Amino acid sequence: MTTLSDTAIREQVEAQLGLYPCTYDFAGIRAFLMGEQVAPAEINPVALFTIFWEEPPAFADSAAQQAFYGAFAQLWQRLGEHTRKKSPFRLVRLEVPTTGTQLEHYLNVRGGEINSLHAGFLQGKDSSELTDEACGLVATLSACSFVVQRLWGEVYVGEEADQLDKDVVNQIKRFESNVNKDVANFVWKAARLQQAGNILR
Repeated sequence: MTTLSDTAIREQVEAQLGLYPCTYDFAGIRAFLMGEQVAPAEINPVALFTIFWEEPPAFADSAAQQAFYGAFAQLWQRLGEHTRKKSPFRLVRLEVPTTGTQLEHYLNVRGGEINSLHAGFLQGKDSSELTDEACGLVATLSACSFVVQRLWGEVYVGEEADQLDKDVVNQIKRFESNVNKDVANFVWKAARLQQAGNILR
């Protein structure tokens, strides 16, 4: 169990991402690792870095290497706490968008988180390999992803600075509340299935 705050953990990880950039941002990495926490097979989180970085980061010295792996170890430990119902998993905090530019950022982050959580949980397996209960959980994530895609398609913003209609803002607020409940429920139930060995057929 880590004693660092969520903010401190995020700052540490983002500092490392600044030093060693990859195609994933903090939100995507965090969600992917959360999916791996409750996936069918246990995995050494160090092995996951081959997913985020095509080549291992080139560390200047052992202290730099220790700081890198230490930051992600702290994140991994904190995510493990979210497998308990009393510590629900929430997506990264975002402001409700009110302009076109903010909406684009919001949908990009939320879509990436949901897809990463999904991919981390499946571990490259096909849904046909999952039990009915696990398939039901994956369907919940798919439904969240569908809402993000629908919002992309239905909300037209002529200019990035355009103010969003009040109805659209309220729709985003409802989605924000629901998606956090859905992912928290997904993580907790997936953890229960994992412990029971009831994810794969």
